[in-house]
Amino acid sequence: MSLATLFALHERESLYSGANSAIWHSHQLADHLAKGKIREEDYVATLVTNGIPLLLDRWEPLLRPKGITLKLAGVFCHGHPQVSFGVPRNQVELADLLVVHQHTKGTRVSARAILLQAKMSTDSTHRLSASDPQLQLFSTWPSFEFVTGGLAPGLRNIKEKGKGSRYALIHDGPSYPEQITWTDQCPWAASPATPMLTADRSLARLLGDILLNKDGRPFQLGKPKDDWSRTIQELLETTGKRTYRRANIKRGPTPRITGNLVGSGVMLAYAPHLQFPFPFSASRVSILDRYFGATPTSQGDGSDNMSPPAEQPDLPPGGISSLIIETAEGAG
Repeated sequence: MSLATLFALHERESLYSGANSAIWHSHQLADHLAKGKIREEDYVATLVTNGIPLLLDRWEPLLRPKGITLKLAGVFCHGHPQVSFGVPRNQVELADLLVVHQHTKGTRVSARAILLQAKMSTDSTHRLSASDPQLQLFSTWPSFEFVTGGLAPGLRNIKEKGKGSRYALIHDGPSYPEQITWTDQCPWAASPATPMLTADRSLARLLGDILLNKDGRPFQLGKPKDDWSRTIQELLETTGKRTYRRANIKRGPTPRITGNLVGSGVMLAYAPHLQFPFPFSASRVSILDRYFGATPTSQGDGSDNMSPPAEQPDLPPGGISSLIIETAEGAG
């Protein structure tokens, strides 16, 4: 169910441009809000909250004339889940960001996902030690088990060969687009898992190609038959139960769902007034409805510097920062 055939070349380029704009604005906001040294997780936090409404604003007008309905949401969690592997045992974070796309056409549903591990860079490269445990995980994907994050115990072999995992380089520090020499002048780039990471491809193109069903690794919805599908579904389930705090950019602990657009410190960001209802067949299998629909909502004034909301009881550790894309066409 590739969406790429529905779009002319200039329309596909507009999808990439829209993603680039959202990424750049979220990147600049993290630099503006940071009270201390900026870190990868600060950029991830603004990308998946403040970047979402901007991305929706640019993508939705391109998809609507094709009869495609769009929903976007972003979630921030940090430090979980941790996995262990190898002898002697190594323990690392599974990934910094999970990107998921689900597409429904009539009664047919497909889904794909990719795990991204972020590293800062000043010159579009980042050298890793060949013995770096995170690199070992992302380059060879040995059998591993979750040791934090509320996921089921036991060894998993996701048989990942690079389609569902990549490194992400993040431009270190503030720059205007004309000052960024990376591909597409985007402050985020994707790289294969090698000791010398390079900004070979912008994250904007990666996100656009995931939307178009040209990138990411397919996974099964419902009752998974393999460890990759099982892992992605469990990550979505645990993520829907968590709150977050990112004090460096003034993000306090909050519930995950909000009606606000930008900057309210929310965990899961929607722009509901820009999202059209899904066809009935699509709404029955919606990832957002299934894993996040029952989560309490939080309201705020939408300002970038608002005070954090009242303290919320922290739930068991779990979840992973996620960018969730849902598209649907046809009533089924």
